[in-house]
Amino acid sequence: MAEVHYGVVQQGDRWLIIGDNLRFGAYPRRSSAVRAARRLAETSVGRAVQLHIQAETGELLPPEQVGWDG
Repeated sequence: MAEVHYGVVQQGDRWLIIGDNLRFGAYPRRSSAVRAARRLAETSVGRAVQLHIQAETGELLPPEQVGWDG
């Protein structure tokens, strides 16, 4: 089964959720974008989701699996 990958990244002074052919949100806080991305991941029923989150310092943190446990 294919995995879905979502990312939470900073662009300027906003935080976005990105994925394959996906880009939405313009959250003023990282925490708001992360919560929204986790909710999005939980809607991917039957698919493993890897969530990639950019730290406040700019580095990309190790991915975390969200949602489906297979």
